[in-house]
This record gives sequence, C-alpha cells and structure tokens, in this order.
Amino acid sequence: MSAASDDPVLAVDIGGTSLRLGLINAGGQLIGEIARYDVPFGADGAGDLDGILSIMAAHVGRARGAISGELQIGISLCGNVDLETGDAVLVPNLGWRNLPFGKLVSRRFQLPVCVATDVRQAVLAEAVWGHGADERNFAWATVGTGYGGYLFLNGQLYGGAHGFAGNFGHTTYDEINGHPCGCGRRGCFETFVAGPAIAHAGQQAREAGRSLILSSLAIDGAVSTRAVFQAIELGDPVATQIVADAIRLICINLGGVVNLLDIKLIVMGGGVTKAAPWLVERVNDEIRAYLMTAEAQTELRVVRESTANAALWGAAAHSFAAAGILPGDMLEAGLTHRAIRAY
Repeated sequence: MSAASDDPVLAVDIGGTSLRLGLINAGGQLIGEIARYDVPFGADGAGDLDGILSIMAAHVGRARGAISGELQIGISLCGNVDLETGDAVLVPNLGWRNLPFGKLVSRRFQLPVCVATDVRQAVLAEAVWGHGADERNFAWATVGTGYGGYLFLNGQLYGGAHGFAGNFGHTTYDEINGHPCGCGRRGCFETFVAGPAIAHAGQQAREAGRSLILSSLAIDGAVSTRAVFQAIELGDPVATQIVADAIRLICINLGGVVNLLDIKLIVMGGGVTKAAPWLVERVNDEIRAYLMTAEAQTELRVVRESTANAALWGAAAHSFAAAGILPGDMLEAGLTHRAIRAY
C-alpha cells in the first residue's frame, strides 16, 4: 500500500440483503457517512456481481480523490472466503460458490483488495477498536440474514484449518424436522434463529390464523422479520413466543461455544440485533442456564457490537493490518496476509 498511514480505506460490507460502504481511517474513524444499498440479485436468484461492482464504482471514484496515495479496498462478505486468494468459496445467501471474488474486484478497479468473511472482519474490528481490545479470548456472533460467528483466541484471529472456523450457526439442531439451509444441509441452527427463520415462523402463524396482529402487519400477505418485532411491541403473545424460541436456541448454541472454549466475552451484531436492541440483553441473561461452570455463569459478558457496523470497520482494519499500518500479529497464524492485486 503506497498510501500514507492517515489515508482512509474504502470499506465495503456485502451482506445477504444490504451493501454498505464507508471511508475509515487507521484510527477507526469514519470519514463522512455510511452509504447503504440493497444487494442486487439476478433472475437466477443469485447475487448480481456486476450490479454490486457498479454500486461500488461511484464510491471508488470519489475515494480516489480523498487520499494522497493508492486507494485500498477492504471487503466483508457474508460467506466463507479463502483469505489468501480472496475466493468466495461458499456464500449461501448470495448463491455464490468458488467465485474468484477478490481478483474480480481488484481487476475491475485496478486496486489492491483485502476480502474476508463478514464475521471474521467483525471480530477483528472488536479486537482492534472495540470490546475485545483488552481480551485475549472472545467470540463474535451475528444474527441477521444468517447466523454465525468467528473466534479470537490467544490474542489472534482463529480461522482453523481453512479459515472457516466459527460456523456454529451451521451446527445441526434438527435434521429431521428442520428446514433446508443455504449451506445445502437441513436443520442448522441458522434456519431456526436468523431473520428469515423468524419471518417464516411469523408467516406460519399468520396462515394458521393464530395472530390477528401479524395478519394486520403483513404486506401483500407476507410477514417480515420486522413485523414480528413490531407485533411484540403491540403485545402479541404469538410473536413474543416466536422470538423467545429463537433466543432459547441462540443461548443453547452459544452456551456450547462457551463451554467448549471457556471464553468470557461474546460480542453480537447483525440486523436482528439492531431491530430488537433488547435481544442481546436477553441472551446475556438467559444463556446462564446453559453454561457448565460457575465461573462462566458469573463472568461471561454478552454485549452488542461497539460500532454501527463492526464488519465494515473490520474490513478497514484488515486492509491496514495487511499493509503493516496496524499490527499484524493478531491476524491468523500460518497465512500470508496481503492485499490481492489482479492487475
């Protein structure tokens, strides 16, 4: 990276439904505002890569004029990403498999690109600038279009053998009665607790005539995740139970993570936690019932992310760490961390 250390990175967070961009400097400060767009999809139901790149193009052009050196792009992507190649190995919510995503972005804009899975970027942001700055061991959990996380262990990001560690949302809960999952299997925890699962449960309740409130909030007969939370605010017991069931399963799942790793901190983010700020507090209270040790029951903290969008901030931190502007010793061991240049 030939830019000065005070030059910002163009950070991009590509989720299952929304795309966010912002200029963030090495101190973790946002320059200007976060831009938000709906992710474009093609007729085949997959994320439209050309459409995404077209949205990015205008922001790349403006960002080039805001720095003294070469612009670098940091990207958070909602799926499994090969850290060294930038390939999107599996992005279920966008329908992508084995897509050379990092190279395609770098070639399109003739710029260096760092790209990694969104949950990895989020935990990096918390380790650099957030709740995990003084912790050697903690986990990140996202509840949004999907459900999953990433790990920070012994002072470093932990990706496992392939960089995919932390996919606890794809632990099987009920493969017999559960729903099909975007990963190709059935009954993953994600299919019971993520935003689409909450909306699906609300839809089933409406169709069964169990909730007049959900029926009144449906748009063209469809119940959204937001409608379920609105119904709770209106005192609907059916919606209240739907979310209570999701929280119980999140607590079971994350309780297993705590029991396995003996961590004292979980940071949570994602669209569902923003729609219901009280959800994280409920998880913090109710997870105690699923923790094995008295120490975990006493010391564990479950808190909300420390920024407006930790994955976006983490995309910037990834670029700065790969460039040596931020310390790289907290990145995954055994990998070559550098920006992708495909031009």
